[in-house]
Amino acid sequence: MRVGQRLFLAVIPAVLGVVTVAGLAYWGQYAHAAPVMVVVTAAIASVASLAMAWLNTRYVAQRIEQLASKVEGTRRPAPKAGIRAVADAMTGRVIENPGTDELDAIERVVDRHSSALAEAEAGRARAEQTASARIREHGELLGQVAAAVTHALDEIRLPLHILLENRFGDLNENQEEMLESARAAGESTSADLRRLTELADLDRGQLTLRRDRVHLADIIQSLQPTLESEAARAGVRIETDVAPALPPMLADRGRLQEALALALSDCVRRTPSGGAVRIAVEGTTGGVRMDVTHGAPVAADLGSALAERLVAAHGGKVEHSPGRIIITLPVARVAGTV
Repeated sequence: MRVGQRLFLAVIPAVLGVVTVAGLAYWGQYAHAAPVMVVVTAAIASVASLAMAWLNTRYVAQRIEQLASKVEGTRRPAPKAGIRAVADAMTGRVIENPGTDELDAIERVVDRHSSALAEAEAGRARAEQTASARIREHGELLGQVAAAVTHALDEIRLPLHILLENRFGDLNENQEEMLESARAAGESTSADLRRLTELADLDRGQLTLRRDRVHLADIIQSLQPTLESEAARAGVRIETDVAPALPPMLADRGRLQEALALALSDCVRRTPSGGAVRIAVEGTTGGVRMDVTHGAPVAADLGSALAERLVAAHGGKVEHSPGRIIITLPVARVAGTV
């Protein structure tokens, strides 16, 4: 029972006692004789009021004393509880810590904790601002480094391209293979640097996303040929199950397609030969869910990191678990919004 309810119940007999006392005064003044029922009711109400007031006051006092002893800790002895404290007051004994008020102690502790909480919130806000500034600074540095390395890499890729496409003399098989490997490595490094640049742009808030009306089924269909080709080279099967009539989304089609392509290509690449990548797409409450099972352990690389960040930029999320990736994307809330 709540404290307010206890105190309210203690008031009811007192009100009844006041009414009966008023009745006794009336009959005593004018009739010089009070009905027996009124006298009995007044006596019962008085006793009940005393008992309930005693019990509820004792309960509230004990709870306040317990709370005060907790917040004060060991700085002072705990006050006497309940009946003993009242008995000491009635007999005139000196009560410990005269003049102290448990509610004052509780209020002081609450004020201290409120101040500490406010300071902690302010510190957290400052830390978040500092972290955001650091992220932007790191994004700037990553963008500068990626741009510089990309420029240097272009200086290497161009001669390799010229050597392979324009014959200046006979090359043996090993030389051609080395040049091809160098060009492939350059192309792969260039792709990783581009992804790193996009990650830096996302961190700095410099990557602007469009909000077009797109359907996830159309994006998956456009990715199907590339996925089938990659799966054929890796000896992996692609199984797709897309629910019909999926709701549209407001998204940047190019960026979202890039994110899904990176995620699905990573699943195909890490699936053992002879395995299968199963893609199931269905609608959920307020979103679209793509469940991909691939049978490979969780791994983190630049491509999957960029895919996750691009999905997050669209208001979605990516959940990784061994052999499984779940991508959830929000759908357009208002029909006809572009």
